[in-house]
Amino acid sequence: MSEIIPSTGADIGTMWLASMRDNDKGDIVYTSVRDCYRILNFEEEFEDQMKEQGSHYIREGNKLYIIGNEAYIQSSMAEFGSETDALQRPMKDGILNPDSPKISLMILRELIKACVENKVGPARKDEILYFSVPGNPIDSNINNSFHTKMCQQFLTGLGYDSRPLNESLAVLFSENPKMHCPEGDIPFTGLAMSFGAGQINVCLAERGVPIKGMEFSICKAGDYIDINAARMTGEPRTKVLRTKEKKLNFNSIDDSDPIVLALECYYEEMLNYVFNQISTKFSGNKGSLEHPIDLVVSGGTASVPGMDKKIKTMLAKIELPFEIAEVRLAGGGDRTKMLGAVARGCYLRAKQAAKKMANTKDALDKVS
Repeated sequence: MSEIIPSTGADIGTMWLASMRDNDKGDIVYTSVRDCYRILNFEEEFEDQMKEQGSHYIREGNKLYIIGNEAYIQSSMAEFGSETDALQRPMKDGILNPDSPKISLMILRELIKACVENKVGPARKDEILYFSVPGNPIDSNINNSFHTKMCQQFLTGLGYDSRPLNESLAVLFSENPKMHCPEGDIPFTGLAMSFGAGQINVCLAERGVPIKGMEFSICKAGDYIDINAARMTGEPRTKVLRTKEKKLNFNSIDDSDPIVLALECYYEEMLNYVFNQISTKFSGNKGSLEHPIDLVVSGGTASVPGMDKKIKTMLAKIELPFEIAEVRLAGGGDRTKMLGAVARGCYLRAKQAAKKMANTKDALDKVS
């Protein structure tokens, strides 16, 4: 009988961290954590309150770093009546924030550990963990090599057999787009996009294998929308973010809210830019995709109701060397499932690798 090797998938995102992990009861545990923090000057009384409340924080010198979901919640009070952002993030443009690398790395490590180990505990023997990494962007000189190495070293140090996986390829594994042929559908063949805060990742693949040169990212993403909407309205970015997550709906725009109008404006600009970049990148690269393919979309930036209609409108304006049969939102457009698609794809890849490893061990045992 094959040994059961535990599996984990982790999405290391700019706005959210998410994980899917086997537990020892036959269940899959899903966890998501805000990838953010808030800095406060150290005060003993305040730290005592944090301890009593079981808050997640780090003390470093004369500073307290409140991290994760609690930092996001507390920032709303800090920004009440203010135009100053109280919330900061350890990642920027899809990779470790270069503006404060030491602090960012410290906080990112703490958040990753908390996210991955939630309700399951430390790494187990031979546990395979796939984690997401962005593709290198086609519109910037950003390189993800350092970010990938730092994440892999940290996760390996926690005891995992850690392996990187392109973020949009993880979406492809999670959502299984198909190429629709007269003889039958070909699985894991199509276009996958992950709309994050720092980058939009894109992958064109055939039977689960990326077509050469067709794994990349674009830097004009969710943060671009938030920054410009905040600048236009004079509101803090966190307030703009809350409006985007709770109120923005492309099926029914509230034209009495200036933040909503600003968000819609910059979504239009972002989508125009992104799909024109994609059209240019794919120009003349038809390859073997001779039949219509699906486009699957995930990520928090794409979780606004009506986003699929927006994307269909953009597709009608550009030229692609293949036909899009269907535009499909991850998990049917459910926000939690859209946020979890990358982690799920990483988990499925880890599960596949664990099964292969177990079969190899089984075969070696029989030979010996």
